[in-house]
Amino acid sequence: MENLARRLEKRGWGKKEIENAVGIIHNAKQLKTPETRFLEKRIYWILLAVIIAANFAVSIGLFPVLIALKGTFLYFIIALLGIVFGLLFELVIRSIEHLEKKHHLVLAVFIPVIALANLFVVNNISNSVIESLNLENTHNSMIIAFVYAASFVLPYILYRFVLKIEYYSRE
Repeated sequence: MENLARRLEKRGWGKKEIENAVGIIHNAKQLKTPETRFLEKRIYWILLAVIIAANFAVSIGLFPVLIALKGTFLYFIIALLGIVFGLLFELVIRSIEHLEKKHHLVLAVFIPVIALANLFVVNNISNSVIESLNLENTHNSMIIAFVYAASFVLPYILYRFVLKIEYYSRE
């Protein structure tokens, strides 16, 4: 609640208004059902698992694309998918009100690393399939993985550091 009070004070709220707003929020938190509190505490970990699974699904979904395409068009498709899923990820984590800055930091670092690893492995497998089919379409796994991970984290960087949109972190 101290974070909230500081932010409201920066926006020109009076001391009495801040106390009233903090009191209302505190009372609302106390009135939550046990089920709601249970879900709020676990939503972060559920979100983390869903995002990891979604990144894995995207990596697997890119398998045929990695086999069929090469060059600039391939990188464009990978970057586009990374930006789209990164934007979805950004919108979801920004809408979870009780996440603190440490949660956002972990998500901002951990998820792109997982995406990087997933795409690296899938690209290595696709390169093996390409070689076994005697196609001349192999790709550099590090570049493919980096393009996806960088484009995935791009919406977060834009929102957080360029547009400087603050998150709703409490306490």
